[in-house]
Amino acid sequence: MVAEFLKLKLRLLGNTFNRTPKQNVGVVASVVVAVALTVVCVWVLSSVAPGSEEARTTIVIGGSVIVLAFIVGPLVSTVPDPLDPRNFALFGIPASTLARGLAVAGLVGLPVILTLIVAVSTLQVWSQNAATILLAVLAVLLVVATAVLASRVTSLLAAIGLATRRARETATLVTVVLLVLVSPAVVLWVSVNWGRDGSGLAGAAADALSWSPLGAAWALPADAAREIPAGEIALKLLIALASVALLWVSWRALVARVLVTAQRNTPEREHANLGWFARTPTTRTGAVAARSFTYWARDARYPVPVIGVFGFLVVVFLAFVIAGIPLTYLVLLTVPALCVTLAFSVHNDVALDNSAVWLHVSASRVGFADRMGRTAPVLAMGIPLIAVGSVAAAFFADSFATLPAILGVSTVLLLAGLGVGNLLSSLFPYPAVRPGDGPFSQPQVGGGTGFVVQIAFVLLTALFAAPSVVYAILGLLGDESAFWPSLWWGAGAGVVVFVAGTVVGGAIFDRRGPDILAAALRN
Repeated sequence: MVAEFLKLKLRLLGNTFNRTPKQNVGVVASVVVAVALTVVCVWVLSSVAPGSEEARTTIVIGGSVIVLAFIVGPLVSTVPDPLDPRNFALFGIPASTLARGLAVAGLVGLPVILTLIVAVSTLQVWSQNAATILLAVLAVLLVVATAVLASRVTSLLAAIGLATRRARETATLVTVVLLVLVSPAVVLWVSVNWGRDGSGLAGAAADALSWSPLGAAWALPADAAREIPAGEIALKLLIALASVALLWVSWRALVARVLVTAQRNTPEREHANLGWFARTPTTRTGAVAARSFTYWARDARYPVPVIGVFGFLVVVFLAFVIAGIPLTYLVLLTVPALCVTLAFSVHNDVALDNSAVWLHVSASRVGFADRMGRTAPVLAMGIPLIAVGSVAAAFFADSFATLPAILGVSTVLLLAGLGVGNLLSSLFPYPAVRPGDGPFSQPQVGGGTGFVVQIAFVLLTALFAAPSVVYAILGLLGDESAFWPSLWWGAGAGVVVFVAGTVVGGAIFDRRGPDILAAALRN
């Protein structure tokens, strides 16, 4: 039976290039990159001194990254597994036989083969004596077994747990948030003086990884070459063996489970009330606002891009920290940056409606209600953010004299941004992600309109906010009397631009309704 699974896997590999030319180009590019990385790894291993501390650090850290890639890769991959155990549920194959056959078939694949090449290349580094060679060979076997079983387990877990679109979107969002949270590590990485402290920091990381399932197997011959006590080597060997055993038991149990479990279906939700429609006024503006609140609560296409832009701002702030800009200024910039991010979300939300915008186009003269209602969720988030965040920013910056400027700049960026967005989304809606697709998908229609509209949003918002920002800068430079004009200019300009953009945008929406509907359907 194992031979049949191997034949099936080889046939699948043989059909790799039976795809469209565009897909074949992607496959070839992926193979070239993978092979190039393997060549680099082999070259690095051949250049390190055999048995040295540098070799141990390089192999343990690099090997741990490779094993981690086998764990994380299936979780973020969107390609379905052709050897999913559920595909064999109707063949009457015993769970143990199926688990063993699929695990062995997992050995046949480019990632595993390249990993095996890298692992075998470590044998020359640990060729000092018979003990290190024996442990190096054992490490190769354990590493390959760990990588294959880990990828099989996480692939099946992803297929089970991420079966629904909402689950996949949630997982993607969690991944983005985690990347944002670990971004301070980039600051540490860049700020380290590698000439002085680099070897110590890398050695400490290798020591920690050597006691984990990721690096325990890689560390076995290295510790033997360094004449580490036999007790520690035996304990790390036990960790590596226990990891393989645990992965096999988990894989066997998951296969047995999915063979007798029906595939997961998305449950139908029953709503006991009208939701936001029962909480908003029974007017045209209230109805549009209720729809917008509902979209923000249930449709990941609305909040996820805002979170993504927020993550980009975090990276920018980290760059400022690296450049030596005082943290006080970064704290003062936080609330204005979040306000302009929220305002940016409305500059093309008409296109996100897709065919649903027909409801507004078919009703006569609803442009102002459409423009006003779509800003309701942003205002509901932005106004409390300005009120609470400005006070908090002034407190953490230990400069309450800057509070008027923070309020003024944040207000103009939010309100003027909404006014500009209301105008641009009526004039130049561009293709957006279709309803039902993930927030990180791309529209099928290309073009440069989106880029131009986004640049126009940034420039116009910056233009209207310029007086308030200039007064705030003057205040920070020493003229504290300029903080209050920053507030008055910000509040005044923000309200004027918001009202003007909403009224003019509404009039354009009434006049260009059919064109807007046609543009919203082009995705």
